[in-house]
Amino acid sequence: MTARDDLARLRHFDPDTEFRCGCGRSECPAPVRPHRLLGLYLDKTRDLYGQPIIVTSGNRCDFWNSEQGGEQDSEHAFADGCVGADVRCRTSRDRALLLDALRQAGVTRVGLYPGHLHVGVGDMLDAG
Repeated sequence: MTARDDLARLRHFDPDTEFRCGCGRSECPAPVRPHRLLGLYLDKTRDLYGQPIIVTSGNRCDFWNSEQGGEQDSEHAFADGCVGADVRCRTSRDRALLLDALRQAGVTRVGLYPGHLHVGVGDMLDAG
């Protein structure tokens, strides 16, 4: 197994279902799996957080991104798999713990919304 294979294999998430576009259309062109970098950081965050992380929105096709009010260059709509995902976060205690785990994992792009956090790694793609 190569290092690239390690990055593609998620330990805490089902990459074939949890990041699937929510449009429900059979002809949806969105990737099913997340970008390997997002998967790596979410797995690391999950290890630190110590409890399940629920993805509420992963990949999006252009149609679904528009329906959801997403930005034109959304991290949800990336050709190689989403580089951003929304994760459920309903209480202030969970929000504080999850934000701390994200910081410890090295995630630098987090959006705060009622009921969820947007976790993004798109800013790290150009840094390498």
